[in-house]
Amino acid sequence: MSHKVIKIYLGLVICLIFTGCQQQKPDFQSQIDIHDYTGYIEFGTPVQTKGEGILVNGNIVTIHSGGTYALTGKSMDGQVIVDAGDQPVELVFAGIDLTCQNNSPILINSAQAVTLTTKEETQNKLKDTKNYLLNNVGATAVIYSQCDLTLKGTGLLEIEARYQNGIETKGNMTIESGRYIIDAVYNGCVSFNQMILQKADYSIQSDDTAIKGKTVLVQDGTFLLESKKTALEAETIDITQGMWTVESQQNGFIAKELLTIRDGTYLFDSKKRCMEANDLAIYQGAFTLNSEETGIAVNDHLAVYGGTLRIDNSQTGLMAHSLDVNDGTLNIMSIVDGIHIIKKNEQAGNLMIQSGNIIIDAGSIGFNIDGSMKMQGGTVYLNGPTHSQSQALVCTQAYEINGGILCALDLSGPIQLPIKESEQAGLLVTLGQSFAAGTSIMIKDSNDHNIFEYTSLKSFQTMMISTIKLSLEDTYSIYINNQLYGEITLYTAYSPIRY
Repeated sequence: MSHKVIKIYLGLVICLIFTGCQQQKPDFQSQIDIHDYTGYIEFGTPVQTKGEGILVNGNIVTIHSGGTYALTGKSMDGQVIVDAGDQPVELVFAGIDLTCQNNSPILINSAQAVTLTTKEETQNKLKDTKNYLLNNVGATAVIYSQCDLTLKGTGLLEIEARYQNGIETKGNMTIESGRYIIDAVYNGCVSFNQMILQKADYSIQSDDTAIKGKTVLVQDGTFLLESKKTALEAETIDITQGMWTVESQQNGFIAKELLTIRDGTYLFDSKKRCMEANDLAIYQGAFTLNSEETGIAVNDHLAVYGGTLRIDNSQTGLMAHSLDVNDGTLNIMSIVDGIHIIKKNEQAGNLMIQSGNIIIDAGSIGFNIDGSMKMQGGTVYLNGPTHSQSQALVCTQAYEINGGILCALDLSGPIQLPIKESEQAGLLVTLGQSFAAGTSIMIKDSNDHNIFEYTSLKSFQTMMISTIKLSLEDTYSIYINNQLYGEITLYTAYSPIRY
């Protein structure tokens, strides 16, 4: 083959390869149905646009009319400004990678409302820097809005906030769907009014507060919140359901007024308090709370209507001025107090147990009640301290038992007794020796019917057991580890018995 033929052949091959490569790089408009949008913006060098309502000044794109705009491309110093007056605007993120060096990458000055949509199967990234040149609106977030803001879609939106906040709006914020990864040096998501969080995937890491609003309504979603201060903070928080993993260097949830949890799954690891509120209502849900200080702290009233609540290794498991347990399960292991009922403005607190199950493993006091207690149902097992300085149950005012099962175990005793007006009798027994954790206790009546059974979580020697199945002038047999220990004839409601 001649050199001329070879050169012609190689030229054709190179031409075909070059042409093929050109064909493999699709135009941005080829990925988008142009008939679905008012305008199109592709960041690059230069910025390419098509459609109406768009002004370009270098790498700064201003949208000045209502409509739907598709955004794609990449820029290391670009910005989208929405200045549409009272017209609604939708921005569709269709593979956008946008960094702004001196301001918000997405700056919404004016619009009736703005919707941000992540296009299906797209990855979108927005980033700012720590060097802001503040304009007259005082933008402080990667996405900063002066009006109501809605986020939705099925794609991924990653936000890296190096100045302050990830997403911030002066209006209302609604997140309907999508996947969000936010890394912020201050707050993750901020709304100065109402925030509605629906079924989306949220992963937020913040140096201050992950989610912050005036009123936060959570309808569903999967949440991974990592915060150096607080994970979720608002005046009022209402959570319908969701899957929550919360790691905070200070507090998990803070509601300055009311926190309501209706259902969901919660895993907390907090340095201070997992949940804090003025008032708190729990209807359902599965909770695992780990706190170095207090699992749940409520300034006024806490009501538990259901769910399973486990608090591990806290100084104080649960603290409130008043507590109503209407159903559910509370399993608390604490270094100091299991449940602490506190005074408020010198007014005594109160504990009401109507139903449910409470199991406490306390290093100091199981029930520490600065006030009164009334028990009308449910089951309570208090595994008290293994030292002589504290007791399983302390109540500064009288308490009464009119239903349910109460078992208080203590190593040294004595255990405080309810008032004589209580409708339910009980046994107060000091055994002749101490028994280790894992010891089974069983009580049988004179007909050999088993009326009580429990396995201790800690060592004990004194026990106070009250149940509706105890009757005066009946004789009861006490079994320890399935061995008969002794018999008691109950002549008075709480006559102390010592072996």
